[in-house]
Amino acid sequence: MNQLLLSILKNVIYGFAAYILISWPREFFRCFFYRISVERGSSPNRLFPLLKKSPIGYVDPIGLLTFLFFDFGWTRAPLIDYLKLRKRKLLLFSIYGIVASFLLGVIYGILGRFSNSPILFNLFYTASKWSFTLSIVSLIPLPPLDGSRIVLAFLPDKSYEWYIKFNFYGILFMLGLLVLWILPMIMHPLVIFITNVTNFIIFGNW
Repeated sequence: MNQLLLSILKNVIYGFAAYILISWPREFFRCFFYRISVERGSSPNRLFPLLKKSPIGYVDPIGLLTFLFFDFGWTRAPLIDYLKLRKRKLLLFSIYGIVASFLLGVIYGILGRFSNSPILFNLFYTASKWSFTLSIVSLIPLPPLDGSRIVLAFLPDKSYEWYIKFNFYGILFMLGLLVLWILPMIMHPLVIFITNVTNFIIFGNW
């Protein structure tokens, strides 16, 4: 019994640490890409005006639990001024988040491959797999995921405000898909594929 509890606690600690690795750095790179491509003329004292200083600020409790139990999930969405980030800015901001997750998946995979520590290996392996998974999950066009913002960037002004109001219901819809086991069934083959991709990067075999 004690061994089981220790194993569960160990997995939770690994999972939470990996979740931090895939969330805050993702938003750092997103804001960095956004800054150098969109807001190059803004004040250098506010390099990342949209980035929260605390990594805990991007922890979504439900998203964390789904990662721990299903190997997929999501992070807390950054605060966005939708009236300011319209069309091209919103599109780029959303795409950069997806790209950042993919890049982190590659980076953590390489770090895991050359890690000699079992602790760091397990941490980087999990972070790599979850980063790749997050990049795929983020494409789903439901709030608060980046896919919904990509759709939003192409909507006419009349539908823009209506879609923003839908943000609150998007997360409830995702929870409904989760409870009804629809989302785990959809994501299961993708999780297997992403695991194979992670294994290829770290171990060199499929």
